[in-house]
Amino acid sequence: MRISLISRFLLVTALFSVAVAGAARAQRADSQYQVVENWAQFPEGITGWGGATGVDIDPKGNIYVFHRNEAMPIMAFDRNGKFLRAWGQGMFKTTHFLRTDHEGNVWVTDRGDHQVFKFSPEGKLLMTLGRKGVVGDNESRDAFNGVADLVIARNGDIFIADGESTNTRVVKYSKDGKFVTWWGGLGTEPGKFDEPHSIAIDAQGRLYVGDRRNKRVQVFDQSGKFLQQWTHLGTPWGVFVKGDRLYVVDGTEANCLYIVDTKDGKVLDKVEGLRNATAVTVDANDAIYIGEVNGTNVRKLVRR
Repeated sequence: MRISLISRFLLVTALFSVAVAGAARAQRADSQYQVVENWAQFPEGITGWGGATGVDIDPKGNIYVFHRNEAMPIMAFDRNGKFLRAWGQGMFKTTHFLRTDHEGNVWVTDRGDHQVFKFSPEGKLLMTLGRKGVVGDNESRDAFNGVADLVIARNGDIFIADGESTNTRVVKYSKDGKFVTWWGGLGTEPGKFDEPHSIAIDAQGRLYVGDRRNKRVQVFDQSGKFLQQWTHLGTPWGVFVKGDRLYVVDGTEANCLYIVDTKDGKVLDKVEGLRNATAVTVDANDAIYIGEVNGTNVRKLVRR
């Protein structure tokens, strides 16, 4: 009995040490960033995050989170973490990415029902792309299959990463939702994809696609012309660009965030200790927000 109690004590101590070490890795000494705990003030009835698959910042600095909570799947907070509003109850089958555009509108993808939704900042539905429950292929103009992510260009053009199932493409629509073109297809050569899971755009209009199963980030112009690729950034689940910095979260193997110079692909910083990080965004003060789908967390990182 004595041996059993000692063994249990040692096991609990070991598990606690592992947990502490895991938390510490997210703010390791050689990284420029540290974690801000409990940044969000939840409304009554919500005690924590569901699987957080989407997070972005609007032009006013408000933070929008798309998470797997049936009652409040889309939640908005001000820059200080104060809860503002929520919407979307019962609308989505499988919540995925969330993006805001330059007008403050909120866009989300529903991977399970193969749809993209555009909302006003207050939650009014403005546009729907895709047909509920209808599966398309790479040639489809009005249907997706496991639609993953999207990004909006300055002129309002819509670029959709349609790739978390059998489709392997980026689809381009005009501002009013009219099909323009698509590119990609299954493959490993430049310009092809194997699960295009995330997409981002820089100030010059270049598109960065997280080609997850091919373990690379590919860069394109807005007509789909291949420009370059980087293969040293793990398994990219989510990508975001601000200025000349590319932010890539690897939610599978390294469970980390890479901060990369877009000029040459050099890794400038690496934050470890994440848990299935899926989405990443950066605010005007360079605070980083990371959605963790299985970690059920939206992690905030700030410079030391």
